[in-house]
Amino acid sequence: MGARQVGKSTLCHGLAEERGFAARTLDDRDVRERASADPEGFLSDLGDGGAFIDEVQRAPDLLLAVKAVVDKDQRKGRYLLSGSNQPRVGRAVSDSLLGRAAYRTLRPLTLSELRFDEHHPGWSFLFDDDERVALAELERRATASGELDWRQVVQTGGFPRAVAAPPDQRLRLLNDYVEVFSNRDVRDVLAVESSARLEAFVRLIAVRTGQELNASSISNDLGVSVSTVRRWLEALQRSYLVELVPPYSRNASERVIKAPKLYAVDPALALAAARETTPTGFHLETLVAGDLLVWRDAGATRYLHHWRLGSGQEVDFVLEEDAKLVPVEVKSATSVGSSDARHLRTFRGRHANSPRGVLLSCDREIRVLSDGIIACPWWSIL
Repeated sequence: MGARQVGKSTLCHGLAEERGFAARTLDDRDVRERASADPEGFLSDLGDGGAFIDEVQRAPDLLLAVKAVVDKDQRKGRYLLSGSNQPRVGRAVSDSLLGRAAYRTLRPLTLSELRFDEHHPGWSFLFDDDERVALAELERRATASGELDWRQVVQTGGFPRAVAAPPDQRLRLLNDYVEVFSNRDVRDVLAVESSARLEAFVRLIAVRTGQELNASSISNDLGVSVSTVRRWLEALQRSYLVELVPPYSRNASERVIKAPKLYAVDPALALAAARETTPTGFHLETLVAGDLLVWRDAGATRYLHHWRLGSGQEVDFVLEEDAKLVPVEVKSATSVGSSDARHLRTFRGRHANSPRGVLLSCDREIRVLSDGIIACPWWSIL
């Protein structure tokens, strides 16, 4: 699953070719009509050698036929399905194939993918109890990457077509993406009377990337009810354009009550949707969030949170793996010091299971500030 134009079809066609699978896309009208009218016959025509079906959300009834085949033939990996999980069929996908499918989210290209790394390097090394291990890995990555301009990286983003486009055309391409999404993809599903208002909502959400969700404020700005804001936001989540990072608390009930932080799936898309040209620290934070979400998705015991106290102390990200916690703060400054890590120290003082904190910035120097806080450039991890 994943957002439109994120590369699902290209990736899955490659996998299908490697495995000798038949391949069909439901973007093709004739194929879609056949799959909708006679799903059992459609699957039968694909044969027993495995099949890749693209944009599967366009024929929800096909999933019941897939379920029947899978229940009869317990062979794993027979079908490779891809789709954008539009809101109307998101639950249908889950309900039809519950316990029968493994789900993977394809996100916009990370920096490691743009470098053609074989594997996502990840963040797990930060949990090592030996500080020297973490420092050595940071030094290795920083040397391999070289210094990067975060503004250029943010403005490029990770949508394949935007990455491939000339720089002067990227904003227009991504702005068109927002308009098509607002006027066709989700509007039809939500039966929104005013496409202009839905587009305004998408753009307002983009302006607030990296900030805590305040549905009441958005409601007032748009002149719609809070329940409508939440319904539209769910549509963006289920279309993989927005992620909500929950708050961290040892008390599970507090996690539900406190507000999550909202992130656009891609910093360049957030810039284009907000009709902005100058990146801010929130866009650097959005870039980091995207990489963290890839890391989180790859491990069953990994979680991502943010942290905020009523007194105003906050940490951008809290990484959790195997019951250990690593708080991470992101700054766009070119020089940071001990005072910039004060909230990281507060967090570690309250959580004994935190081996260290990390202060990411544009400061080139990798060093230990104090109390187990490592300061390092953002490119030494991403």
